[in-house]
Amino acid sequence: MSGINATGTQDYSWLLDSVQTKKQDSTAHVNYQSNEQDSLAGFIEINANLKSVLTSYNEAKNAFNSEFKENMSALSESAKEIEKYSFSVAKEGAITNTETTDENGIITTKTTYSKDLQSALDVVNEFVSNYNTSLKFLNDNASVSKRVENLASVFGDAGYRAANYESIGLFVTSGGMLEINEEMLANAIVNNPDKVSSILGKDGLAGKAEEHVSFANSQAENLFPSAQKMLGEQLDAASLYTGKAYRNMSAYANIGNLLNMMF
Repeated sequence: MSGINATGTQDYSWLLDSVQTKKQDSTAHVNYQSNEQDSLAGFIEINANLKSVLTSYNEAKNAFNSEFKENMSALSESAKEIEKYSFSVAKEGAITNTETTDENGIITTKTTYSKDLQSALDVVNEFVSNYNTSLKFLNDNASVSKRVENLASVFGDAGYRAANYESIGLFVTSGGMLEINEEMLANAIVNNPDKVSSILGKDGLAGKAEEHVSFANSQAENLFPSAQKMLGEQLDAASLYTGKAYRNMSAYANIGNLLNMMF
C-alpha cells in the first residue's frame, strides 16, 4: 500500500517492488517453459535414439540367425551326402595325365579325372567348403556371446584326427580350417575307397560335423544375446535419462501452470 515518507511525500516504493517481483516471476515462468520444452525435446530425442538402437539390434540379430541357419543347413546336407556316398570308382581311366611341350621346350602336365572320380572330388570339396564357411562364421562372431565362442571351439576341433585326414589328402590348418590336396585325395579314392569312406563318412569327419550341427542347432535360440544383455548399460542409461527427462518435464509443467494461475 501507499504511505507518507519522512519528507511528507507519497511513497510508491511498494509499487516498484511489486512490479520488479512480477518481472522476476514472469522471467522465471519463461525459463520454466523453456526448460520444459528442452526436456520434452530431450525426451523425444532419447526415445528416437533408443528405437534406432533397438532397430539396429533386431536387424543384426535377424541377420545373424539367418546366416547361422543357412550355414548349418548347408553343412548338414553336405555331411549327409558324404555319409551315403560310395567312393568306389573304376580305376581304369580314372586319372589321366597328359604332357604337352611348348615352343620353348617347357613341359606342362595336365591332369584330368573320370566323370565318377570328379563327382567324388566335388562332393568332398562341397563338404569342406561348407565346413570352413561354418567355422569362419562362428570365429568371426565369437565375440557376440560365450555360446558362439564355445561353438567356434567345438567346430575347430578337427586337429585331433589330423593324421588320419592327411593320409587321404585332407589337411587341418592351425585355425581348424580344412584344406584339400586334390591329387592326394584323388589317388586315395581310386586306390583305397573304403579308407576314404571310413575317414570321411558317418563314423568319420562327416559324422562328427553332423554332431556339431545338431549341438549348434540346440543352442540356436540362445546364441545371440538379448537386447538387455547386449545393450544393458546403454538401455539402463537411456531409461534413466528418459525417466528423468519426463519427471523434469512434468515438474516444469506443473510450476508453469501454477504461475499462469497467479498472473
